[in-house]
Amino acid sequence: MKIFELPTQKTAIVKSVTHPSEQMQQRLYDLGIYPGGKVKLVLISPKDDPKAYEVRGTVIALRNEDAQYIDVELGDEANGK
Repeated sequence: MKIFELPTQKTAIVKSVTHPSEQMQQRLYDLGIYPGGKVKLVLISPKDDPKAYEVRGTVIALRNEDAQYIDVELGDEANGK
């Protein structure tokens, strides 16, 4: 699933980041969004874009146009439950 499809307050594991812009891909990595990292959807704006995610103890906002390149797996699924 894409990161923007996460249910609110659910933790997920990042599976891949494939942004076509090298600069944006590096920016996502620098923010802590990289394969194996944990993310949690914490807030959704009134128009559903952007959404705020907790990453490594910090809340960051991502627009869906950038979030579409981030694949995640729900925490329970990632742990084999």
